[in-house]
Amino acid sequence: MMTLWDASGGQTVMVTGIDAGVDLSVSGRLREMGLDDGHHVFCLRRGPFEGTLVVAIADCVYSLEQKIAKKIQVKLL
Repeated sequence: MMTLWDASGGQTVMVTGIDAGVDLSVSGRLREMGLDDGHHVFCLRRGPFEGTLVVAIADCVYSLEQKIAKKIQVKLL
Protein backbone atom coordinates (compact mmCIF):
# COMPACT_ATOMS: atom_id res chain seq x y z
CA MET A 1 0.00 0.00 0.00
CA MET A 2 1.34 3.42 -0.98
CA THR A 3 0.77 6.53 1.08
CA LEU A 4 0.92 10.14 0.01
CA TRP A 5 4.20 10.44 1.92
CA ASP A 6 5.72 7.82 -0.42
CA ALA A 7 5.08 9.94 -3.52
CA SER A 8 7.99 11.85 -4.99
CA GLY A 9 8.09 15.38 -6.33
CA GLY A 10 6.62 15.52 -9.82
CA GLN A 11 4.35 12.49 -9.37
CA THR A 12 0.58 12.53 -9.67
CA VAL A 13 -1.38 10.16 -7.47
CA MET A 14 -5.03 9.36 -6.85
CA VAL A 15 -6.42 9.23 -3.33
CA THR A 16 -7.82 5.80 -2.46
CA GLY A 17 -8.60 6.36 1.23
CA ILE A 18 -7.80 7.89 4.59
CA ASP A 19 -6.91 5.71 7.59
CA ALA A 20 -9.92 5.04 9.79
CA GLY A 21 -7.85 6.01 12.86
CA VAL A 22 -7.61 9.66 11.78
CA ASP A 23 -9.64 12.02 13.95
CA LEU A 24 -12.98 12.91 12.34
CA SER A 25 -12.24 16.63 12.37
CA VAL A 26 -8.91 16.04 10.61
CA SER A 27 -10.35 13.66 8.00
CA GLY A 28 -13.19 16.12 7.40
CA ARG A 29 -10.72 18.94 6.78
CA LEU A 30 -8.65 16.75 4.45
CA ARG A 31 -11.77 15.98 2.42
CA GLU A 32 -12.63 19.70 2.28
CA MET A 33 -9.15 20.30 0.87
CA GLY A 34 -9.82 17.78 -1.91
CA LEU A 35 -8.07 14.76 -0.41
CA ASP A 36 -11.06 12.51 -1.03
CA ASP A 37 -11.35 9.15 -2.77
CA GLY A 38 -10.75 9.43 -6.51
CA HIS A 39 -9.24 12.92 -6.47
CA HIS A 40 -5.87 13.55 -8.06
CA VAL A 41 -2.98 15.08 -6.14
CA PHE A 42 0.23 16.44 -7.69
CA CYS A 43 3.26 16.22 -5.40
CA LEU A 44 5.41 19.32 -5.74
CA ARG A 45 8.21 18.72 -3.24
CA ARG A 46 9.14 17.57 0.22
CA GLY A 47 10.73 19.91 2.72
CA PRO A 48 14.23 19.26 4.04
CA PHE A 49 14.86 16.84 6.90
CA GLU A 50 11.64 14.93 6.24
CA GLY A 51 9.65 18.09 6.80
CA THR A 52 6.34 18.82 5.14
CA LEU A 53 5.06 17.51 1.82
CA VAL A 54 3.87 20.22 -0.57
CA VAL A 55 1.04 19.14 -2.88
CA ALA A 56 -1.25 20.73 -5.45
CA ILE A 57 -4.92 19.82 -5.53
CA ALA A 58 -6.89 21.50 -8.31
CA ASP A 59 -5.70 25.14 -8.18
CA CYS A 60 -4.62 25.12 -4.51
CA VAL A 61 -1.26 24.32 -2.90
CA TYR A 62 -1.08 22.72 0.55
CA SER A 63 1.65 21.65 2.94
CA LEU A 64 1.07 18.43 4.90
CA GLU A 65 2.95 17.09 7.90
CA GLN A 66 4.53 13.65 7.55
CA LYS A 67 2.23 12.10 10.18
CA ILE A 68 -0.84 13.17 8.17
CA ALA A 69 0.56 12.32 4.72
CA LYS A 70 1.35 8.80 5.93
CA LYS A 71 -2.35 8.24 6.73
CA ILE A 72 -3.58 9.00 3.19
CA GLN A 73 -3.57 5.99 0.85
CA VAL A 74 -2.92 6.67 -2.82
CA LYS A 75 -2.11 4.93 -6.06
CA LEU A 76 0.34 6.18 -8.65
CA LEU A 77 -1.09 7.42 -11.94
